Amino acid sequence: MKTGMIGFLMMLIFCLALQPLLAQTPTQVQQVNIDQLTDQQLQQYMAQANLAGLSESELETKAAEKGLSQEQIQKLKLRLQNLNASTPSAAGSKATQSDMQTIRSAVTVKRPAANEDTNALKLFGSELFSRENITFEPNLQMATPKNYVVGTGDQLNIDIFGYSDASFKLKVSPDGFIRIPNSGPVKVAGLPFEAAQLKIKGQLAKIYPQISEGKTDVQVTLGQIRSIRVTLIGEVNKPGTYTLPSLATIANALYESGGPNKIGAYRNVALYRGGKLMATFDLYDFLLKGDLSQNLLLQDEDIIKVNPYETRVALNGAVKRKAIYETKAGDNLNSLLKIAGGFADIAFKDFIRVVRITQSQKEILIVKAADFGNFTFHSGDSCFVDSVYNRFSNSVVLSGALYHPGTYSVSEFPDLKGLLETAGLREEAYLKRGVIRRRDENYTPVMLDFNVRDILKGATAIALQREDSIRIYSSLELKPRDSVAVNGEVHKPGFYTYVQGMQLQDIILMAGGFNEAASGKRIEISRRMKDSSQEQESERYALIKVIELNKELADTKAAPQFELEPFDIVSVRKNPVYKEQIKVKIQGEVLYPGEYTVESKTETLSDLIVRAGGLRTNAFAEGAVLLRNTFSDSSEAKYAENKMQSIQNQFSVDSLSKNLLKSISQNRKIVGIRLNEAMENPHSRDDINLLDGDILTVPEIPKTVQSFGAVYVPKKVVYRPGLSFKDIVEESGGYLSTASHNRSYVMYPNGEIKTIRKFLFFKSYPKIKPGSEVYVPLHVRKYTISEVASVGAASASIAALFISMIYLIRSL
Repeated sequence: MKTGMIGFLMMLIFCLALQPLLAQTPTQVQQVNIDQLTDQQLQQYMAQANLAGLSESELETKAAEKGLSQEQIQKLKLRLQNLNASTPSAAGSKATQSDMQTIRSAVTVKRPAANEDTNALKLFGSELFSRENITFEPNLQMATPKNYVVGTGDQLNIDIFGYSDASFKLKVSPDGFIRIPNSGPVKVAGLPFEAAQLKIKGQLAKIYPQISEGKTDVQVTLGQIRSIRVTLIGEVNKPGTYTLPSLATIANALYESGGPNKIGAYRNVALYRGGKLMATFDLYDFLLKGDLSQNLLLQDEDIIKVNPYETRVALNGAVKRKAIYETKAGDNLNSLLKIAGGFADIAFKDFIRVVRITQSQKEILIVKAADFGNFTFHSGDSCFVDSVYNRFSNSVVLSGALYHPGTYSVSEFPDLKGLLETAGLREEAYLKRGVIRRRDENYTPVMLDFNVRDILKGATAIALQREDSIRIYSSLELKPRDSVAVNGEVHKPGFYTYVQGMQLQDIILMAGGFNEAASGKRIEISRRMKDSSQEQESERYALIKVIELNKELADTKAAPQFELEPFDIVSVRKNPVYKEQIKVKIQGEVLYPGEYTVESKTETLSDLIVRAGGLRTNAFAEGAVLLRNTFSDSSEAKYAENKMQSIQNQFSVDSLSKNLLKSISQNRKIVGIRLNEAMENPHSRDDINLLDGDILTVPEIPKTVQSFGAVYVPKKVVYRPGLSFKDIVEESGGYLSTASHNRSYVMYPNGEIKTIRKFLFFKSYPKIKPGSEVYVPLHVRKYTISEVASVGAASASIAALFISMIYLIRSL
């Protein structure tokens, strides 16, 4: 009882928690007004709701799942029947090729999925009706078949040539006659086309005697053909009445209807004419033999019926065409394999496994090859053809230090000696040991070792077995890959393969020789500690040897001979006197901007200005910026990028300099300099020395200052003498309510920053110079006591609610 009450209370709490959500998103069944939908909208709705191509019972069930009422379902079925009835054209109207295309476009047929009946197997023959690029349209340009029956609506073209010349295009009337000028009516409806030709020619001979004498010829051809109405019933995807050209066949009509449905037969398609069975069409005859003898031409009011299949069998495994096949009475495993194209190359042909469905369960049947011809099928049988064993019956594998490794036949090489002699051992083959991996009687892997030299001499003999794997090792594999390292002032430093007898000069030459900065007076070789005679641990890491070597590497008797050992490290030092030129760049308001080579380590900013011809009259020395190759993190790189943008916006910099500043903003850092003081006091503390890659930019005298941050209108203000911090803020609209007054600061063009200073009740504002930037940051919001109290009260209420719930549960 107590447990039930606790569960009830938890469910009540859960429902109360979900109630606001359910109130916001009520579940409503979408209502569709079937009467107001056009035919095109109805087809689109059917496709979107996954209702197209279903049978009547499936349609009713699926529509109910979509939320349609019974009344709406009945309206939907009625609309679909009307749509199917209105698709064919009126009886007796002529059907041209464009008319047939219009009819096919109006009938939307859902092609059956190829693998609906079983897991991954297709129903053999279904691809004819599931692929959009396959068609069975009748050929309207072909010669008229002799067995074609002339009917009402056909147009006959009659050409008379010879002594007499005339041409007529005559249409067969509803009564079955054509009226030949000057001759009278001739009934041709219901006659085969060849008989109609002879009858017309005989009628014309009465008024053209030259026809009988052979001096005049008559040619009768079929012009526009009539359309016929054919009804498809039974197990087709889209049963109904279709208007087709009179040259259409059974296959044409089947394609127009979407082919047999899930249970439709492919081998039992019946054609009825006048209530009599005219032919039974088997699609497999066409697919397998190309036989279209039973694919008869259709006539008006013909009925095609697709019967349900009687037997279907799945064939899977090692066959050429895996599929689900429809079988007929008398078919057996041999005939089924023939339909499937026969066994695959890897098939195991001794037996076939068959899974059969009985009245209450499944059973496995093993059909041996001798019984294939006597085995008859039950519908639903699933046949599986195994593959041959994935192994060799007589193979051994040979690998390693051999001239001809690979797979060999144990029948031809029953012992190991003959196999090794045939494969040929390489010179580096390790002769003291080889191994054989094989399976014992329990198929457990085991390893056998042997002496290769004893095998070749015949002192030991080993018989080989199927699936043995023999490995001959290489002596090169058993040795460490010795190398010598070269670093320092050579053209190609790196690791090089050690060769016994290698000299110091050899490794220098292999590394491309000394480069220009190398010093041959101090070449250092470090060698590993590997004296195995000492058992005590040594404090030394390596043996160091310093050698002086002629940079010409001349082969003279005086040249030192030093033989290297594996894993030596050769270090070629740099000549202490060697110096490469370093360059700096100056741009902006100097007489001769450009790239300069630094003469000495003591050259400074003022020296560079002098070499560049001095500053121009409009140069702004206080705003000069120095960029230096220095590591910078992402924040410093962003600052440099912003500074470069500010310089471009405020100062007059040429386009070349703009591109340069933009490209270097990510790998250089601004150095705060005071060029004006450096020029006034050369070689003083402010006159810093130049380094490689320095870029000095001297801008023009700026005319404005800029405000940023928490002001109403951040803007540029024209500089004037006496302009103060407060003046800039006032001209920018004043502080925002969220501005932090005391944290404001000024950045000068050279990157120097000055903040507001406060002493007691007094504030000291930074001096404003041309090009200055005034930054007013936002105030960091702090929570008030009332806000903290509100949050605390809400938390207390929630805590009280949970305590009450716990108390109530415990009391139960």
